[in-house]
Amino acid sequence: MIRTAVSMSRITESERSPDVLEIEALVQRVLTGDSAAFEGIILRYERRVLTLAMKLLGTAEDAQDAAQEVFIRAYKYLHRLDIQKPIEPWLMRMTVNVCRDLGRKRQRRFNTFSEADTMEAPDTAKTSNPHTGLVEQQEKQLLWQALNSLPEKERIAVTLRDIEGLSTSEVAAILESSETTVRSQISRARVRLKDAIQRMIGGLQ
Repeated sequence: MIRTAVSMSRITESERSPDVLEIEALVQRVLTGDSAAFEGIILRYERRVLTLAMKLLGTAEDAQDAAQEVFIRAYKYLHRLDIQKPIEPWLMRMTVNVCRDLGRKRQRRFNTFSEADTMEAPDTAKTSNPHTGLVEQQEKQLLWQALNSLPEKERIAVTLRDIEGLSTSEVAAILESSETTVRSQISRARVRLKDAIQRMIGGLQ
């Protein structure tokens, strides 16, 4: 029995990806007092956290504040992490919670997501046609305005699912909710987004 258990443990270890093992090693180093190892975690996930925060909060400044708070909390509560599970969903859940806190403290603004767009590398194929770029920018602004009009839970759920491209189960795990609830939130959000965009387009005509 002991040999079988050891063998199964070795198989599980060998099946884990190098990335997972690397992050696990970094976490272990931090927990044993090597605070410098946390820089490796930040370097690996900073852009991911920042990107999600920008989509949830709307401005680069707010997103940077959120990302800073996320990693402060992550360092503080790293001992609570189950290192047998991926760290990314844990960080994404923390990002959502931090953005919720910031969103409730600060007045939300419309037409702010264009600032986040400036941090993305330009697509030369698209920018070669200024008219195309303008149309796409206007479409993005309409989408972000419509997102801002949604109730918080629906906005976060549909952002994670349709913009971040996560699966329903991943969204449910991050939001600590059931898949049924998440599906319902996403379904309502999509309908409201469609209606909001149609109203805004009608107002522009």
